[in-house]
Amino acid sequence: MSIPATRIESAAPVAAPRSYAFAWFVVVVLALANCFSFIDRLVLSLLIQPLKAELQLSDTAVSLLQGAAFSIFYCTVGILLARLADRTSRKWIATIGMALWCVMTAVTGTARSYWQLFLYRIGVGVGEASLSPTAYSLIAGYFPPARLALAIGVFSSGVTVGMGLAYLLGGATIKWVAAQGAVNLPLLGSLGGWRLVFVIIGTIGLPVVLLMLFVREPKRKTAVVPVTFGDSIAQYRSRWREYSYLLVGYGMTSITSFAMINWTPTFYQRHYGASIPAAATLLGSIAVSFGLLGALVGGSVADALERRGDPLAKLRVMAWCGTGLMLPGIVAPFMPTMHSSVAVIAVTFFFGSAATGPASSYIQTITPERMRSQFGALYQFSLTFVGATLGPTAVALFTDYVFRDESQIGYALSSVSALSNPIATYLLWRGYLYSRALARARESAPTPPVASSAAPAASA
Repeated sequence: MSIPATRIESAAPVAAPRSYAFAWFVVVVLALANCFSFIDRLVLSLLIQPLKAELQLSDTAVSLLQGAAFSIFYCTVGILLARLADRTSRKWIATIGMALWCVMTAVTGTARSYWQLFLYRIGVGVGEASLSPTAYSLIAGYFPPARLALAIGVFSSGVTVGMGLAYLLGGATIKWVAAQGAVNLPLLGSLGGWRLVFVIIGTIGLPVVLLMLFVREPKRKTAVVPVTFGDSIAQYRSRWREYSYLLVGYGMTSITSFAMINWTPTFYQRHYGASIPAAATLLGSIAVSFGLLGALVGGSVADALERRGDPLAKLRVMAWCGTGLMLPGIVAPFMPTMHSSVAVIAVTFFFGSAATGPASSYIQTITPERMRSQFGALYQFSLTFVGATLGPTAVALFTDYVFRDESQIGYALSSVSALSNPIATYLLWRGYLYSRALARARESAPTPPVASSAAPAASA
């Protein structure tokens, strides 16, 4: 049975006013979890130089730890967990996954070889795969469509806030660890330097796992019916252009995003001579402030436009953000000072965060409830598999094999942005214009006549 192409399901009935407080509590807890997931994911970007020195690694080898080791398993396991979440408890899948990624981040500090590091990064990816698909579906169960972009935008702000805190907490932890030296820990033994940093960063996320115990599973609007891959494929095919423009277009923006967040601290060390704590503090402050601002502005504008009668407000805001993301990543590496470079990167944090709420909420809005977790996983696949795999590795390949000089990392960052950003902007605008043309065609289509229900009069 095919799914009607014009159908947009309501995310949930409009919640009663007294339920909004708990709904926002759920959003805040999930945002905190999202925040710590990115702290655990990105702390590696601050430790590239000491890791390379101790284990004798190339930029390309490090980029595989940042990208492939994490993202391939994050995406594949995420799709499997999403199928499970569409029929079982989303809350418990997310909670168990959170505990797993915190533990795997902590034990990364015990790694004695490159392949042990690789294995532990796989564990972090498997744990983090549980969060986003389940969170999107949980939030969509609490909020109606016209309020969903802001709610998911706040959840998604955990990404940029997590980036910022990864830099801030990571930089502060590195500074503290350098002053302490080696520390004896139960079960783990004596650890210091980058090893102790991983243990500390992994441990501080565990209290959020306890907060998840207070989250309640929202009642599903429809009975839980097993969804086959055929059902999911039929849904995708029914609106394949809308899904594809959004997933591929926004996925292309993530190539630049992941390249910048993983390699900018190292670029600042190599190019401007900054210390790790100094680069981390500056980048962290900008990421937290402009990332949070972008999430609030993007979600609020999309929701406000939709309440005023624009059904494509989410796509419109995404297209605007794609335009805003075009140039900053290209020019930031060529700024004369580290502070001016960070000022340009702030624009990237703002527009990247502003697009996240509208993008993920639009996916939820056009997808039936019984398969929302799976399409949330597909959305994460487009961001993480494309961005987290290609972004960091593309920069490393430029430095190792094109420029053959790790000091040219600025040119590598700019090259990656120049290749991916124009394609992303084009696809996002094409997605918006296609949906607008489709909506206008539906509005102008003649209304079919309604057959009379009255029986014809009997002839005399």
